[in-house]
Amino acid sequence: MPKSLLFDRLLAIGVGLIGGSICLASKKQGLAGHVLGYSRRLETSHEALRLGLVDECVAGADDANLRNVDAVVLSIPVQQYQRVLTQFLPVLPPNCLIFDAGSTKSDVLEVLEALEPQFPGLSSRFVLAHPIAGGETHGPAAATATLFQDRSCVLCPLPQTNPAYLGKVERLWSALGARIRHMNAVDHDEMFGAVSHLPHLLAFAYVASVLNHPKGELFMKEGGAGYRDFTRIAASSPEMWADIFQNNSKALLATLGEFERTVGRVRQAIEQSDRKALEQVLVQAANYRSAWKPQ
Repeated sequence: MPKSLLFDRLLAIGVGLIGGSICLASKKQGLAGHVLGYSRRLETSHEALRLGLVDECVAGADDANLRNVDAVVLSIPVQQYQRVLTQFLPVLPPNCLIFDAGSTKSDVLEVLEALEPQFPGLSSRFVLAHPIAGGETHGPAAATATLFQDRSCVLCPLPQTNPAYLGKVERLWSALGARIRHMNAVDHDEMFGAVSHLPHLLAFAYVASVLNHPKGELFMKEGGAGYRDFTRIAASSPEMWADIFQNNSKALLATLGEFERTVGRVRQAIEQSDRKALEQVLVQAANYRSAWKPQ
């Protein structure tokens, strides 16, 4: 077996853009000996198999092949975690490592707390992870082995997290090309509410607001580079982002409130022809954005 092998049998629950990319990259890097894929829609897992993302499809939690799985990655909406884990955990080995790729983390802690009495020790073998990668396309066909190259991956280890399991997950993400960062779940949700969730919310809301104008579709036909860049992420999965907005509502609403106050200042400056106040906001933003470089 390859020296880089981390898992004999890796099960991906969710084989879309993120899950499928984890599978494909793990196979290409020799990190997993055999990759199994599960999706609630059987045709999706069959597509992942056809595209070579996985080696085998799993039809459900009653599949006998799950008994030898040594690692599971969850790449599904966090709102589905409790239901899916309740189905799969009774069949999976009791020492099976589980990690996720969800965009929110405080709600994952709530799921683990709810399931711990039924599955003792679950929190010690569950590693909370969030790769900062993705795009407006989704589904198995969007998966790529280089998706995580030079991207950050935030891990939110718990006090009870098994260090050996944490180390394996760190080695996996590093091998996929990601830069590892550690953060607690609350700080994670606050940060990504501001720099990820709010921008997506604004892009969706902007497109919807223009479409509500009687001539909205006509206006958008003339959209140039600014329109293209600002609205690109509005083509993302509505189902996934509705879940994220709900799951991280506290942090999102806080940062949305600050945004609304800033827009209010800009509106007031325009209404009052206050050039100084208007430029104050614009210069502050322009200076920071022109010097900003992605980590």
